[in-house]
Amino acid sequence: MSTRVAFVGDATSVAGFRPLGFAVFPVEVADSARDLWAELSGGTYGVVFVTEPVYEAIADLVREVSDRPFPAVTVLPGAGSTGGVGQAKLDRAIERALGTKVPFTEEKEA
Repeated sequence: MSTRVAFVGDATSVAGFRPLGFAVFPVEVADSARDLWAELSGGTYGVVFVTEPVYEAIADLVREVSDRPFPAVTVLPGAGSTGGVGQAKLDRAIERALGTKVPFTEEKEA
């Protein structure tokens, strides 16, 4: 198992991770991440972070490895992203674990 971490997304979103020692894969077009997937999922990386646009482009590839322990793929919002994909994945995981949807409401301050 590898402990290396990779970040894939637009250049602005991934730039800050290179100085931390992580492998950074900036892509101009999210679909070009498909060409990187063999390298990312081949065992070199234990964790792969992808921005939401990249995830949307490679979701089918990620599903193919979702039953494997590695790589663990995590979706992050990208620069200028409105979010949503990560929350939807979390909601599906909770629903699978509990067998039902859990309604979340904002708590009101007293």
